[in-house]
Formats: sequence, structure tokens, C-alpha cells
Amino acid sequence: MSLPLVVLAAGLSTRYGHLKQLDPLGPGGEAIMDFNVLDAARAGFRSVTYVVRQEILDDVKAHVHDVIGGTFETHFVCQELDQLPDGFPAPPDRVKPWGTAHAVLCAAAHIDGAFAVCNADDLYGAGAFQLIFDQMHRPEPDTEAALIGYGLDKTLSGAGGVARGVCVLGKHDLLERVTEVQNIRREDRWITGVLTDGTSVELSGEEVVSMNLWGFTPPVIDLLRRQFRQFLEYWGSDTHAECFLSTSLNDQVELEATRVRVLKAPDTWFGITHAADRARSEAILRERVASGVYPSRLADALARMG
Repeated sequence: MSLPLVVLAAGLSTRYGHLKQLDPLGPGGEAIMDFNVLDAARAGFRSVTYVVRQEILDDVKAHVHDVIGGTFETHFVCQELDQLPDGFPAPPDRVKPWGTAHAVLCAAAHIDGAFAVCNADDLYGAGAFQLIFDQMHRPEPDTEAALIGYGLDKTLSGAGGVARGVCVLGKHDLLERVTEVQNIRREDRWITGVLTDGTSVELSGEEVVSMNLWGFTPPVIDLLRRQFRQFLEYWGSDTHAECFLSTSLNDQVELEATRVRVLKAPDTWFGITHAADRARSEAILRERVASGVYPSRLADALARMG
């Protein structure tokens, strides 16, 4: 069974200052999402669907053609503000996308069966993609979803606050709760963040967090569609409210409708949230290409897999 990969690349990159989805951080002009596609292909994924906005569609297509080439199966889906269930009009003054849950649903409308999801601006590592691929291909799956977890202290940015899904795990590493925490930052010896309701929290740094590398089966997506309709009933007229993937999955878990296996990432994560993160990311990618972790031309490596 082939497992598609969905890359969430429709964000506005407000804190970064320009489109981080396409920022050429690699020595050959590659963006972070390009290295994720190679790692996923090495793990066994055979297609990728990019979720983008209409205004950047042509740029993303051109970039993917230049860097990934034409041998790996690629698809493009636009996350539009008016791409909503019947009866729910988009506010005329809304600019911000509806959130990661909506982005996943936009892709799911074009995919049959299970699939994995990742962010465009987070580099997860080859081992992480292998874990999610293997879990979703188990002969007798024991959960409806899977999540790759990272240690919080290894996912902070020295340039400013970040948003993370903070996880609580139960027996056998099943997810008991995931809470969206925003503006997480280290200040002296303390790590602080803010819940979506504005409540301040203190964190130890040892928490397991979601970086949005998930594996979903069709029952999860069916529930997500119902949840998004409920979100629109309450928040559809709001110009800024977002339907977060982590919040939606938390609700499914708390209702005991979905079981999520959390797999601890074997790799070191890095990503870009703020412009000041760029130099470090460039240096890491140069080092990984120089050491042979990644090839100098991704298109050639993908062509050899075809």
C-alpha cells in the first residue's frame, strides 16, 4: 500500500517576513520542504500533495519542478477561504487561512485512504518519516492515527516565541491530551507559553510536543469534517479564529473516538519561524549535504528511486 504525504505550505509566514515555504536555504536552492520529500521517499512514500494558497501556486509549482524534478508524483491543492461546507460563507474581510485542520481537509478531498501530514517549514529527519510510514503500514493497526513527538527543549527558537502542541502520554505511549500552546519562549531558566484562551503557563522543557507530523486513517478525517463544521458554527464570522489540527485531534482523543500512537522522533528537529532562524538552518543544511546525509541534487536522487 502506498502512503501519500501531504505538505502544509499555505501559511502566510507573517513572523518570518517572506515565504519560508520557498526560502532557498539549501546549497542548491532547496527549501526545507524539499528535504522532507526526499526523506519521505526514502522511507517508502511515493507521492506528495502540497497544500498552498492560489496566489503562490505558480511559484510553488515552479520551485518543485526545478528542485524535485518530474519523476516523483506530485499534486497541488489550494486552500481557499471560501472552500467551506455548504451554508457557510467566508467573512468578506478575512485574510488569514482557516487553520491546519482546514488545510488537511482540503487535501483529504483528493486522497483515498490513509495519508501522512507534515509542515513545509519543519525538517523532521529521515527516521521520523520511517517511523510514521512503518506505523501506518502495520498489518493490524492498533490505532486510528499516529504522531511523531519531539522534546520541547529541542524545538525552541532563540529568536522568539513558537507555537507547539504539548502532549500528555498514557500507557503504551498513547496520546491522552495535546494542548496548543503559543508564544513558547525561554527566558533565563524558565520556559513560558500562552494557551489559546490567554492563560500563561510554565513548562519544563521535557514535555513531548507535536510538530505536525501525523498519520491519519479515513475515520479520523470523517470526524475532522464534522469538527470543522462545528467550528464554523461558532467561529465562522470571526476573521482570525483558526481550527487547529492539534486541538481537533485532542477533542477526538478525549471523546475516545480516536486512538493516537505517539512515536518518539530519533532525529534532531530544526525549522524556521523567525527570520533570525535562517542562518542556523542554512548552516545545518550545508553541513548535512557536505557530510553526505543529503545529495547535492535532490532531483537526481529521486529519479534513481523511480
